[in-house]
Amino acid sequence: MCGGENITYPCVEEKEDKIIVIYSDKEIAYEENDEGVLLYYSKDYDIVKIVIPKDDEHYIIYLQ
Repeated sequence: MCGGENITYPCVEEKEDKIIVIYSDKEIAYEENDEGVLLYYSKDYDIVKIVIPKDDEHYIIYLQ
């Protein structure tokens, strides 16, 4: 879970309906919706967080 004081980035949190990838603790200034994937950016346009819905259109492949 991506909470607490000692977070290692990127942090991935899987929920029932979405996957959340957090890249930093910067404040979110901008939001973009790219075909259902929500992208959150800081003021200097660094990616802060990505929210990927779990549905038939979006797939996540885990490499081991």
